[in-house]
Amino acid sequence: MKDSIFNFDKREAVDAVRAQRARTIALLEDLTEAQWETEIVPGWRTREVAAHLVSTDEASVTGKYLLWGVRRKPMAEIERWNEQQVGKWADRPIPTLLHDLEKWGRRFSRALTLPPRRLASLSFANAFGRVSLLWLVMLRVYDEWVHVEDVKRALSLADDDGVDTLPVAAKFLLAGIPIQTLPEIPSGAAGTLALGFVDVDTPALSVDLGTRRFGIGLPADAQVKGPAASLIMVAAGRDPWREAEATGHLRITGDRKAAETFLDVLRVV
Repeated sequence: MKDSIFNFDKREAVDAVRAQRARTIALLEDLTEAQWETEIVPGWRTREVAAHLVSTDEASVTGKYLLWGVRRKPMAEIERWNEQQVGKWADRPIPTLLHDLEKWGRRFSRALTLPPRRLASLSFANAFGRVSLLWLVMLRVYDEWVHVEDVKRALSLADDDGVDTLPVAAKFLLAGIPIQTLPEIPSGAAGTLALGFVDVDTPALSVDLGTRRFGIGLPADAQVKGPAASLIMVAAGRDPWREAEATGHLRITGDRKAAETFLDVLRVV
Protein backbone atom coordinates (compact mmCIF):
# COMPACT_ATOMS: atom_id res chain seq x y z
CA MET A 1 0.00 0.00 0.00
CA LYS A 2 2.73 2.43 0.92
CA ASP A 3 4.49 1.99 -2.42
CA SER A 4 1.32 2.90 -4.31
CA ILE A 5 1.14 6.27 -2.55
CA PHE A 6 4.67 7.24 -3.54
CA ASN A 7 4.68 5.62 -6.95
CA PHE A 8 5.22 8.52 -9.37
CA ASP A 9 6.12 7.86 -12.98
CA LYS A 10 9.08 9.80 -14.36
CA ARG A 11 7.27 10.74 -17.58
CA GLU A 12 4.27 11.84 -15.55
CA ALA A 13 6.54 14.08 -13.47
CA VAL A 14 8.26 15.68 -16.47
CA ASP A 15 4.94 16.30 -18.23
CA ALA A 16 3.45 17.78 -15.05
CA VAL A 17 6.36 20.19 -14.60
CA ARG A 18 6.01 21.42 -18.18
CA ALA A 19 2.22 21.69 -18.05
CA GLN A 20 2.20 23.60 -14.76
CA ARG A 21 4.87 26.06 -15.90
CA ALA A 22 3.01 26.67 -19.18
CA ARG A 23 -0.14 27.35 -17.16
CA THR A 24 1.73 29.72 -14.86
CA ILE A 25 3.26 31.72 -17.69
CA ALA A 26 -0.06 31.90 -19.55
CA LEU A 27 -1.61 33.44 -16.44
CA LEU A 28 1.17 35.88 -15.60
CA GLU A 29 1.88 37.18 -19.10
CA ASP A 30 -1.66 38.59 -19.33
CA LEU A 31 -1.43 40.58 -16.09
CA THR A 32 -1.20 44.35 -15.99
CA GLU A 33 1.67 46.14 -14.29
CA ALA A 34 -0.67 47.02 -11.43
CA GLN A 35 -1.54 43.35 -10.96
CA TRP A 36 2.16 42.47 -10.79
CA GLU A 37 2.46 44.94 -7.90
CA THR A 38 -0.59 43.59 -6.05
CA GLU A 39 0.01 41.75 -2.77
CA ILE A 40 -0.95 38.11 -3.23
CA VAL A 41 -0.15 36.71 0.22
CA PRO A 42 1.24 38.68 3.16
CA GLY A 43 4.59 40.14 2.11
CA TRP A 44 4.51 38.76 -1.42
CA ARG A 45 3.32 40.54 -4.55
CA THR A 46 2.90 38.74 -7.84
CA ARG A 47 6.55 39.65 -8.36
CA GLU A 48 7.66 37.68 -5.32
CA VAL A 49 5.57 34.68 -6.38
CA ALA A 50 7.30 34.63 -9.77
CA ALA A 51 10.69 35.19 -8.14
CA HIS A 52 10.10 32.26 -5.78
CA LEU A 53 9.35 29.94 -8.69
CA VAL A 54 12.42 31.08 -10.61
CA SER A 55 14.80 30.85 -7.65
CA THR A 56 13.49 27.40 -6.71
CA ASP A 57 14.15 26.10 -10.21
CA GLU A 58 17.58 27.72 -10.33
CA ALA A 59 18.56 26.12 -7.02
CA SER A 60 17.28 22.75 -8.20
CA VAL A 61 19.05 22.83 -11.58
CA THR A 62 22.37 24.00 -10.12
CA GLY A 63 22.27 21.27 -7.48
CA LYS A 64 21.95 23.45 -4.37
CA TYR A 65 18.78 21.75 -3.15
CA LEU A 66 20.13 18.26 -3.82
CA LEU A 67 23.34 19.00 -1.92
CA TRP A 68 21.45 20.49 1.00
CA GLY A 69 19.09 17.52 1.03
CA VAL A 70 21.96 15.04 1.22
CA ARG A 71 23.53 17.09 4.01
CA ARG A 72 20.14 17.24 5.81
CA LYS A 73 20.19 21.03 5.92
CA PRO A 74 17.31 22.16 8.21
CA MET A 75 14.20 23.28 6.34
CA ALA A 76 14.17 26.58 8.24
CA GLU A 77 17.61 27.44 6.83
CA ILE A 78 16.52 26.55 3.31
CA GLU A 79 13.44 28.74 3.65
CA ARG A 80 15.52 31.69 4.89
CA TRP A 81 17.88 31.29 1.95
CA ASN A 82 14.95 31.11 -0.45
CA GLU A 83 13.46 34.30 1.00
CA GLN A 84 16.76 36.08 0.35
CA GLN A 85 16.80 34.82 -3.24
CA VAL A 86 13.24 36.00 -3.78
CA GLY A 87 14.35 39.50 -2.80
CA LYS A 88 17.15 39.38 -5.38
CA TRP A 89 14.82 38.42 -8.24
CA ALA A 90 11.53 40.13 -7.45
CA ASP A 91 12.16 43.67 -8.72
CA ARG A 92 13.62 42.72 -12.07
CA PRO A 93 11.66 43.91 -15.13
CA ILE A 94 8.47 41.94 -15.76
CA PRO A 95 9.65 40.69 -19.19
CA THR A 96 12.81 39.40 -17.49
CA LEU A 97 10.82 37.52 -14.87
CA LEU A 98 8.64 35.93 -17.55
CA HIS A 99 11.71 35.02 -19.58
CA ASP A 100 13.39 33.49 -16.53
CA LEU A 101 10.27 31.51 -15.66
CA GLU A 102 10.38 29.95 -19.11
CA LYS A 103 14.17 29.49 -19.14
CA TRP A 104 14.59 27.90 -15.73
CA GLY A 105 11.42 25.87 -16.08
CA ARG A 106 12.75 24.45 -19.35
CA ARG A 107 16.14 23.70 -17.79
CA PHE A 108 14.49 22.08 -14.79
CA SER A 109 12.32 19.79 -16.92
CA ARG A 110 15.29 18.90 -19.11
CA ALA A 111 17.37 18.03 -16.03
CA LEU A 112 14.60 15.67 -14.92
CA THR A 113 15.06 13.56 -18.02
CA LEU A 114 18.66 12.72 -17.09
CA PRO A 115 18.45 10.34 -14.08
CA PRO A 116 17.28 6.78 -14.88
CA ARG A 117 13.72 5.98 -13.76
CA ARG A 118 14.96 3.56 -11.11
CA LEU A 119 17.33 6.11 -9.60
CA ALA A 120 14.70 8.85 -9.62
CA SER A 121 12.35 6.56 -7.70
CA LEU A 122 14.79 5.67 -4.91
CA SER A 123 14.24 7.30 -1.53
CA PHE A 124 17.11 9.17 0.09
CA ALA A 125 17.58 11.14 3.30
CA ASN A 126 16.74 14.84 3.00
CA ALA A 127 14.98 17.66 4.83
CA PHE A 128 11.63 15.83 4.49
CA GLY A 129 12.93 12.55 5.89
CA ARG A 130 13.28 9.87 3.21
CA VAL A 131 11.57 10.56 -0.10
CA SER A 132 12.46 10.10 -3.75
CA LEU A 133 13.57 12.64 -6.33
CA LEU A 134 10.21 12.16 -8.05
CA TRP A 135 8.39 12.97 -4.79
CA LEU A 136 10.36 16.22 -4.56
CA VAL A 137 9.58 17.03 -8.19
CA MET A 138 5.88 16.51 -7.59
CA LEU A 139 6.12 18.73 -4.51
CA ARG A 140 7.45 21.43 -6.83
CA VAL A 141 4.41 21.00 -9.13
CA TYR A 142 2.05 21.08 -6.14
CA ASP A 143 3.73 24.19 -4.71
CA GLU A 144 3.47 26.01 -8.03
CA TRP A 145 -0.18 25.02 -8.39
CA VAL A 146 -0.93 26.51 -4.97
CA HIS A 147 0.89 29.76 -5.77
CA VAL A 148 -1.00 30.12 -9.06
CA GLU A 149 -4.23 29.63 -7.12
CA ASP A 150 -3.09 32.35 -4.70
CA VAL A 151 -2.61 34.75 -7.62
CA LYS A 152 -5.98 33.90 -9.15
CA ARG A 153 -7.76 34.44 -5.85
CA ALA A 154 -6.04 37.71 -4.98
CA LEU A 155 -6.66 39.18 -8.43
CA SER A 156 -10.18 37.73 -8.79
CA LEU A 157 -9.25 35.99 -12.04
CA ALA A 158 -11.47 33.49 -13.80
CA ASP A 159 -11.07 29.95 -12.49
CA ASP A 160 -9.76 27.47 -15.06
CA ASP A 161 -9.87 24.67 -12.45
CA GLY A 162 -6.23 23.89 -13.22
CA VAL A 163 -7.46 21.39 -15.79
CA ASP A 164 -3.98 20.27 -16.83
CA THR A 165 -2.38 19.85 -13.42
CA LEU A 166 -5.11 19.58 -10.77
CA PRO A 167 -5.08 15.74 -10.83
CA VAL A 168 -1.31 15.74 -10.31
CA ALA A 169 -1.53 18.23 -7.44
CA ALA A 170 -4.33 16.16 -5.89
CA LYS A 171 -2.28 12.97 -6.16
CA PHE A 172 0.66 14.67 -4.50
CA LEU A 173 -1.55 15.88 -1.64
CA LEU A 174 -2.14 12.23 -0.76
CA ALA A 175 1.57 11.43 -1.08
CA GLY A 176 2.46 14.38 1.12
CA ILE A 177 0.20 13.40 4.02
CA PRO A 178 2.34 10.48 5.31
CA ILE A 179 5.44 12.70 5.27
CA GLN A 180 4.11 15.99 6.60
CA THR A 181 0.81 15.31 8.38
CA LEU A 182 1.01 11.92 10.09
CA PRO A 183 3.95 12.93 12.33
CA GLU A 184 1.78 15.76 13.69
CA ILE A 185 -1.10 13.55 14.82
CA PRO A 186 -1.26 13.83 18.62
CA SER A 187 -0.39 10.79 20.70
CA GLY A 188 -3.45 9.02 22.00
CA ALA A 189 -5.49 9.81 18.91
CA ALA A 190 -7.78 7.04 17.71
CA GLY A 191 -9.99 6.20 14.77
CA THR A 192 -9.63 5.75 11.05
CA LEU A 193 -10.58 8.00 8.16
CA ALA A 194 -10.39 8.20 4.39
CA LEU A 195 -9.64 11.39 2.47
CA GLY A 196 -10.91 11.52 -1.11
CA PHE A 197 -11.89 13.85 -3.92
CA VAL A 198 -15.29 14.25 -5.56
CA ASP A 199 -13.89 15.53 -8.87
CA VAL A 200 -10.56 13.75 -9.42
CA ASP A 201 -10.34 10.05 -10.19
CA THR A 202 -7.82 9.12 -7.51
CA PRO A 203 -8.47 6.46 -4.84
CA ALA A 204 -9.03 7.76 -1.33
CA LEU A 205 -6.18 7.61 1.18
CA SER A 206 -7.03 5.84 4.44
CA VAL A 207 -5.27 6.72 7.68
CA ASP A 208 -5.25 5.01 11.08
CA LEU A 209 -4.72 7.78 13.63
CA GLY A 210 -3.66 5.42 16.40
CA THR A 211 -0.96 3.55 14.51
CA ARG A 212 -0.28 6.26 11.89
CA ARG A 213 -0.51 3.63 9.21
CA PHE A 214 -1.95 4.52 5.84
CA GLY A 215 -2.96 2.94 2.56
CA ILE A 216 -5.38 2.83 -0.34
CA GLY A 217 -8.71 1.07 -0.01
CA LEU A 218 -8.54 0.38 3.72
CA PRO A 219 -11.75 0.47 5.79
CA ALA A 220 -12.39 3.79 7.55
CA ASP A 221 -14.73 5.06 10.27
CA ALA A 222 -14.86 8.58 8.81
CA GLN A 223 -14.96 9.96 5.29
CA VAL A 224 -13.59 13.40 4.37
CA LYS A 225 -14.44 14.45 0.82
CA GLY A 226 -14.46 17.58 -1.29
CA PRO A 227 -13.30 19.15 -4.54
CA ALA A 228 -9.57 18.58 -5.00
CA ALA A 229 -8.80 22.30 -5.27
CA SER A 230 -10.58 22.98 -1.97
CA LEU A 231 -8.80 20.19 -0.07
CA ILE A 232 -5.44 21.29 -1.46
CA MET A 233 -5.95 24.86 -0.27
CA VAL A 234 -6.93 23.56 3.17
CA ALA A 235 -3.78 21.42 3.33
CA ALA A 236 -1.66 24.32 2.08
CA GLY A 237 -2.82 26.45 4.99
CA ARG A 238 -4.82 28.89 2.89
CA ASP A 239 -8.32 27.92 4.03
CA PRO A 240 -9.35 26.81 7.54
CA TRP A 241 -11.05 23.47 7.18
CA ARG A 242 -14.07 24.52 9.23
CA GLU A 243 -14.69 27.40 6.83
CA ALA A 244 -14.38 25.02 3.90
CA GLU A 245 -16.93 22.75 5.54
CA ALA A 246 -19.29 25.64 6.26
CA THR A 247 -19.22 26.71 2.61
CA GLY A 248 -19.81 23.19 1.32
CA HIS A 249 -16.28 22.63 0.02
CA LEU A 250 -15.52 19.84 2.49
CA ARG A 251 -17.85 17.16 3.82
CA ILE A 252 -17.41 14.86 6.82
CA THR A 253 -19.39 11.68 7.36
CA GLY A 254 -18.96 9.05 10.06
CA ASP A 255 -16.62 9.46 13.04
CA ARG A 256 -16.43 13.24 13.32
CA LYS A 257 -13.91 13.22 16.17
CA ALA A 258 -11.41 11.24 14.09
CA ALA A 259 -11.94 13.55 11.12
CA GLU A 260 -11.46 16.68 13.25
CA THR A 261 -8.28 15.29 14.81
CA PHE A 262 -6.85 14.71 11.34
CA LEU A 263 -8.00 17.97 9.77
CA ASP A 264 -6.64 20.01 12.68
CA VAL A 265 -3.10 18.94 11.72
CA LEU A 266 -3.53 18.45 7.96
CA ARG A 267 -0.67 20.28 6.29
CA VAL A 268 1.11 19.62 3.00
CA VAL A 269 3.32 22.50 1.86
